[in-house]
Amino acid sequence: MRSDPVKTDRSRVRPAEPGPLHRLLRRSRASSLRLLPLAAMLVLAACQSQRVEPPTPPAQVQPQQPQQPVQVLPQQPPKPAVPESPLDLPPGALRVGLLVPMTGPQAGFGQAMIDAATLALADVKADDVVLLPRDSGAEPQQSAAAARDLVENQAATVLLGPIYGRNVPAVAEVAAPRQVPVVAFSNDTSALRPGVHLIGLAPEVQVERVVDYAVQQGKSRFAALLPYGAYGDRLAESYRKAVARTGAELVDIVRYSDPGSDAQDAVRRLSGGQQTPPFDSLLLAETGERLRGIASLLPYYGIDAGEAQILGTALWMDQPVGRDQNLQGAWYAAPDRGAWDGFVRRFSALFGAQPPALAGLSYDATALAAVLGRKGQLARELDNPDGFAGVNGLFRFDQKGAAEHALAIYQVTATGGELLDPAAQRFTAGARPGEGVIRSNPLAAPTQPAASSVPPTTGAASTSGVSGATTNGTASGAAPQGLTGSVPPAR
Repeated sequence: MRSDPVKTDRSRVRPAEPGPLHRLLRRSRASSLRLLPLAAMLVLAACQSQRVEPPTPPAQVQPQQPQQPVQVLPQQPPKPAVPESPLDLPPGALRVGLLVPMTGPQAGFGQAMIDAATLALADVKADDVVLLPRDSGAEPQQSAAAARDLVENQAATVLLGPIYGRNVPAVAEVAAPRQVPVVAFSNDTSALRPGVHLIGLAPEVQVERVVDYAVQQGKSRFAALLPYGAYGDRLAESYRKAVARTGAELVDIVRYSDPGSDAQDAVRRLSGGQQTPPFDSLLLAETGERLRGIASLLPYYGIDAGEAQILGTALWMDQPVGRDQNLQGAWYAAPDRGAWDGFVRRFSALFGAQPPALAGLSYDATALAAVLGRKGQLARELDNPDGFAGVNGLFRFDQKGAAEHALAIYQVTATGGELLDPAAQRFTAGARPGEGVIRSNPLAAPTQPAASSVPPTTGAASTSGVSGATTNGTASGAAPQGLTGSVPPAR
């Protein structure tokens, strides 16, 4: 069945303020190519619209029937259908497949990601880009079926998604024969394959950044209290490596299976029964009630902020961690909040809701696909070592395809995170991805960008920027492996 497209008014989508969403492609100090600044690119009128194909029913094992793209405006209902021929599409239109959950408990996150992708296309004025959302489902075979429809029936030239690491290999298997690149929203590095990039914020980067900062502040004896499971395993391994690289001492890593009696026993073992803990830094990796429960045990066993510096991860970025006095003063690594806060204001004004972190990943991935894909550079330029200045701050993909992010250090206060050490603004000249995750001091002092045909954006962070902070856990416990964004646990 062919669905008739509709045309809608885009007058409510207003131009973005100047912001950081531009591409850093410095081939040499003498030349550079950037994604156009949002304010310079966004000149919209009521008669203009990017093309977005409406969501199809949940993905089945059998490929879906092809549908024609339609034009929609998020936040406004469609007007009466107006027949339009597929031949009306711009010649050589870039077709971007978006694999997100559209049914089940994660459907709300999927809709927010579609909204963010639509906003990204508006911001880069991608009138020649067709967005093709599909339900990725919860299982690998569902994601594979949706990917097959996009690649074989819709001629998608790039696939964005899925969000679950366990589903990425199934999508990659469909995309690989046609050389369609995949940019997944996961941070599960076990899902990496040729042709696959992961834009999720890896816990290894967060751990190394906060350990580096602690060492710079004079800390030298490290311990960690981590849950069992895949997420805890990744943190434990990266913590060992980060501490060893700095030359500091790793005193202990204690694991627990639940935040109740088992966690209490773990805290007791960690303290060693001493009045003063044998370490000066302690990494925690929980959120919500689980974090508060563990934090309440620390002073009872002689571990308080005066004796040991509490360390955390980007899981705390959007959590009211500072409500617990035992956690005030803790340090954690997370993306720069400037661009993200601006994106939240703009997204909320347009769609009437706060965007989840996954929406930021969708925005950045869509903008990259649109700008680089239109130039025929997507597969090649995704690996550019100079990276991208997006709403997550600076990030790039390493040689295996995993994202490396430049992170800031925040201190927990009663009113939120206080910036202690800003994120890097550019990568070290000549350094290649894969040579180690971003350190706290990876950059030389910022320099003037080389001459470009597009003026660089200056000034405050854009209100249309987003952040791709990942949350591998939730208030109720660990999230599914490979899932990024503030989402509840999967079934």
